[in-house]
Amino acid sequence: MEKVWSNEYMEGFQFGGFSSIDNGFYLTEHDAPTPKEKEIIEDIPFMQGVYDFSFLLGERVFSNRKITFELVRPLEPYEVRKQVQAEMKNALMIKGVGRLEDTYLKELNAYWSGKCESVTFSDSESHWTLKATVVFECYPFALKNSDGYSDKFDDEYFTDGVDQWTGFYIQNYKNVLLINDGINAVSPQIEADSNMTIKFNDEFIEVKKGKNKDLFFKLQKGENRFSIYGNGHISFYIETEVMY
Repeated sequence: MEKVWSNEYMEGFQFGGFSSIDNGFYLTEHDAPTPKEKEIIEDIPFMQGVYDFSFLLGERVFSNRKITFELVRPLEPYEVRKQVQAEMKNALMIKGVGRLEDTYLKELNAYWSGKCESVTFSDSESHWTLKATVVFECYPFALKNSDGYSDKFDDEYFTDGVDQWTGFYIQNYKNVLLINDGINAVSPQIEADSNMTIKFNDEFIEVKKGKNKDLFFKLQKGENRFSIYGNGHISFYIETEVMY
């Protein structure tokens, strides 16, 4: 029985300006297996069992993962199918690491970060159908935009309205609360309109005017309370990690 295509099949991806849906492809299979853990296991002679150092930093560490899309573009003449193959390969393979929008992550407001590893085709002249298999190598976690949940015991806070930035107006100092709702510690991007200082876990972190990214300033999973010293506006952009 011939398959009838409808809107219920409109799943796919967008990467590097290429949209599988806008280019007439229907998603037939989607594969996103969990990533492989980077295990560090030592078998010590004359001792029972083994030592597993994989969780030494308090978090499991994973390798990159493969995200595979199998797609079909039906009812197209040969010349169109040939042209589509060339355009798709150029659009996906030339670009390096970038943002991979996957409709399977739409409800999570998340995306993958990675690069296209391969694009292969199967062309059927008898059915006028082009099948494509696209494989991406991606960061092990999906990345999710988060508003960080600003401090409620101090009313002078603001957001930019898109649930990505959480900001504060500082006069001398302010105690704040940010919540990381992901599963791993993350380093937020910080933007300030003057030099400021953050006191976090009894350590002082200098924030320069403009955009900042300090990999030693990490928001742990859950609540993070700290103090900010200075004068002006400061904003935090938090990109949390989720395992999908």
